[in-house]
Amino acid sequence: MSEIPNAGQLALLLSSVAFFVIGGAVSLSRIRWERSWSRLAAKACMWSAIFLAIGVLVWHSASRQSWMPLEDNFDALIWLGLLVAGFVMYVQRRRPIGGLDWFLMPMVVLVLVAAAVFGRERPHAYVTGTWSWVHGMTAFGGLAAFFVAGAAGIMYLVANHRLRSKAISTGPRLGSLERLEHMTFASVTLGFALLTIALITGLAIISERGSATSMGAHWATSPKVLLTFGIWVVYAVVLHSPINPSFRGRRTAMLSILGLILCLGAVVAVQFMQGSR
Repeated sequence: MSEIPNAGQLALLLSSVAFFVIGGAVSLSRIRWERSWSRLAAKACMWSAIFLAIGVLVWHSASRQSWMPLEDNFDALIWLGLLVAGFVMYVQRRRPIGGLDWFLMPMVVLVLVAAAVFGRERPHAYVTGTWSWVHGMTAFGGLAAFFVAGAAGIMYLVANHRLRSKAISTGPRLGSLERLEHMTFASVTLGFALLTIALITGLAIISERGSATSMGAHWATSPKVLLTFGIWVVYAVVLHSPINPSFRGRRTAMLSILGLILCLGAVVAVQFMQGSR
């Protein structure tokens, strides 16, 4: 069941966005002005933003009297942002990668702003049954993994450029090329598996409901299907790149970034499809 978020929920969500932005600014400031308190301040802002976003989910679920996750686009986009933010905080606590939050947190902010905009202006339900719930869970889980892969690809290109230009001693360390490449492949492997399940369940929904889905009778040519298929093909190529060593490195990173752009396009395309899946 879809419900338009009220003013209080939107205000709380925008407060979360503000804390993410402040935390990111404090983190970026450490490039030039490293202070003993800056790292703690950045983490405090990030965790505050995460808890505020969780509070929005709880409030929104209580308002619609349903605790099923991903039930509408407002709820689903917040969950997507939280998955990515949670990954960043986990990695930075266990095995930190310098600058990871600088590349992923802007995506989190973008997704949360999209939740506020589309959740208010174009609210629609996502979950109408078991198939659609599994489809939503795997699709958004795959998107979160591809966001990480895209960010790792960008970081790889930046780190590779600095290595080639011999600028290693300047600026923050972004992790070794080997670790960034490993993160890319691990994220793509997980995301590709989840996206494949999402494609299968999506076809099952279409087979069951036919033209009654949000894509109508011409579902095969809808932007959502075309973009999703494009994402699947791009990351399938990335997964097979180890077979051809000359294709690894920069080309893999660039393909991951292309996949990220297609993912963002798919997220936007879905928002303009009214009704259920």
